[in-house]
Parts: sequence; C-alpha cells; structure tokens
Amino acid sequence: MGTHVLILVLGHPELRPQDGLWVLPDASLSLRCTGQGPFFLLLRSGTLVSNVSSSSGFVTFSDITDNVSGVISYTCRCQNPPSPPGKESNTVTVVVSDPHLDPPKLSLLPAPSGGNVSVMCEGPLRNGTFQLYRGGPGGAMRLRWVAGGGAASFSLGPLGPQDEGPYVCTYSPDSGGVSRPSLPLMLLVEGGSTTPSDPGWPGCEYLGGSP
Repeated sequence: MGTHVLILVLGHPELRPQDGLWVLPDASLSLRCTGQGPFFLLLRSGTLVSNVSSSSGFVTFSDITDNVSGVISYTCRCQNPPSPPGKESNTVTVVVSDPHLDPPKLSLLPAPSGGNVSVMCEGPLRNGTFQLYRGGPGGAMRLRWVAGGGAASFSLGPLGPQDEGPYVCTYSPDSGGVSRPSLPLMLLVEGGSTTPSDPGWPGCEYLGGSP
C-alpha cells in the first residue's frame, strides 16, 4: 500500500506595512504578514529574503533594508511543510528615495469651472521621468518622460468622489534613482469622504526625516 501525503492548500495571506512607505536607503522597514502559517516567507520582487515560523497567525518582518534607490515590491506566502508555499499575498510597494535628490513641487493648475483638473510636478530635472501617485507608493498613476525641461503636467480629467485624496509626485533622472516625494497635495471632490485634517497622511510618512 502506498504512502499518502496530505497537501494543504493555503489561502491568500495579507501583507501590511507597519511604517511609512517612503524610505531612505538603509532605513529600517517593518512589514506584517497575516495568514495560516506556520512558516511565513517574505519575498522582494519575487526573491525570498526571509523565512520565519510562528504559531500566532502572523509574523512581523522587522529591520528590512534596501540600499539602492528605486521602487521595490514585497509580497509574502505561507507554508505548512511538506506542502509547497501557498498563494501570494497582496503587493506592498516601497519607494526608496535617493537622499541627494531634492523633492519636487506639486501644484494645482488653474482650470475652468467644471473642466479637466491638471497638476504640475516641478523638479531640478533635465532628462528623466516624473511619477504621480495617489494615496501612497502603491497608488502609482502616471509616468511622464521629459527632455530638456524641469516640469511635467498631468491631466486628471473631470474628478469624481473616487479621485479625492492626497497626491504626491517624484522624479527619476535617466542616471537612476528616485527623488524624495513632494509634499502631499490634497484634492477635495464634492461627494468625497476624505478628511483632510492630517496633511501628513500615513502614505507620506518619511523615515529618517520629513521631506
């Protein structure tokens, strides 16, 4: 009689940041993975970086560092050996900023009543890419490559309640790296539910000092 091996199918775990998602190189970052366990695997851009066991149903991966400026994606998986790792969690996006690249300025451009809304991102950039975000690093919206100019405009179109919230921008020179984020620009829309009482919204918490 053959040997029967029970293979467990694990559901999607959840990965949540415990800190801000705009960080400096080598700044510590903490991410919490919640799932069935008992082994929790943390992956950076698909590559395993940590494997921790826990019977509590979650693991907090602390002191995670990235020493190269750029946009980094993290996910986690759970495993119950001898079964293979389960399904991948949601993706948490972290922007590692180059401390030598000053933050750009994000401003609202004049628009006719009821017309399209546009914003302008300005930075000390000759050739490179501007990036516009809504709600944090995971809310990347638009990319614009510019040549010979230090600004890029983004047309957001007519805004609805789902578009309400804080917006920030960054820039990336052709030589590489990502700047520190601009100060958040809060866009309020009739019918929206964002409470603009905290201009330092969590998505723009900046480890190692304020931008």
